[in-house]
Amino acid sequence: MASSGSKSVAVTSWNTLKFNWTHVSQSVGNNTTTISWTLQLVAGSSGRIDSSASKDWSVTVNGTNYSGTNTIGISNGATKTLASGKTTITHNADGSKTFSYSFSQEFGISFSGSSIGTKSGSGTGALNTIPRATTPTLSASSANMGTAVTINTPRASSSFTHDLAYAFAGGSYVSIATGVATSRSWTVPLDLASSIPNATSGTVTIRCITKNGSTTIGTKTV
Repeated sequence: MASSGSKSVAVTSWNTLKFNWTHVSQSVGNNTTTISWTLQLVAGSSGRIDSSASKDWSVTVNGTNYSGTNTIGISNGATKTLASGKTTITHNADGSKTFSYSFSQEFGISFSGSSIGTKSGSGTGALNTIPRATTPTLSASSANMGTAVTINTPRASSSFTHDLAYAFAGGSYVSIATGVATSRSWTVPLDLASSIPNATSGTVTIRCITKNGSTTIGTKTV
């Protein structure tokens, strides 16, 4: 994955049209990433363009189109920003995301005897994966020892599995099951009573480790 990228297209032997994108922020809760982007004209040492006419530009990022007009006049050795903006991109359910982009710029000039029309380019970018740890829920807020409770694991992606474990009255975690998909029935052990000889109830903490294959996405408890 990456936090930035670019694509360049030759305009003349001295000039380049360049699209750049950069990671700005990421929202784990909304499963989105915001990127900023620029469309630039880069001139070499003999890349001067004398033009003050209005020219059309267009940029499409992840299906969202932006367009307008600008001017392409530029000095030798300079870099000029022709257009810029920000786009918020929604990730896939598993937190991954690649996106496509395309761009075009009208020139409509004659440079060193050659006619330069509209230049365009396209590419793809890969965003940093957003962790999508499952928040487990229980079918009941309390239960007697020896009765069953359903542990629900509403995963963000069908490729996710869960390793479940419990801890009682501040003790160490004990495995319930591994490779759980969307739910698991668990019978509260009768022998937990020995951990609270002077009490009639105790707190069970259920730990849910979300995995994508062998990769741990995150851990949450209930």
